[in-house]
Amino acid sequence: MSAAQVRASINSYIAAWNEHDAAQRLRLIEQACAEDLLMRTGGRRINGRAELDALIADFQARRPGDRAVLASKIDIQGHLFRYAGKVEGTTTAPVADALDTGECDDHGRIHLLLTFVGVPLPARS
Repeated sequence: MSAAQVRASINSYIAAWNEHDAAQRLRLIEQACAEDLLMRTGGRRINGRAELDALIADFQARRPGDRAVLASKIDIQGHLFRYAGKVEGTTTAPVADALDTGECDDHGRIHLLLTFVGVPLPARS
């Protein structure tokens, strides 16, 4: 596993949040995430790629026109990573910043993802 593989997975993960074609979104999720993905965020537990896909589809339905974007550099230490993200968009819903931290498998795919919403973000470099 290389840092480049981890970065590619994170970029595919972010792209999945912006992909409205269900088949293409699932391909991005498969590129980004291990089959046994575990995601934790604000009281929610997401198990596996199918649940992540459903979460993204629900987000897109509730916030049409909004986009997930990378808001910081990606910090990688071995299998661990962290980065800041945010939602940019056109809706009147408040935009929340997020800090994602996690662990990748030996292929560089996201295996564990912990998302903290509403944290102050470091500047993008």
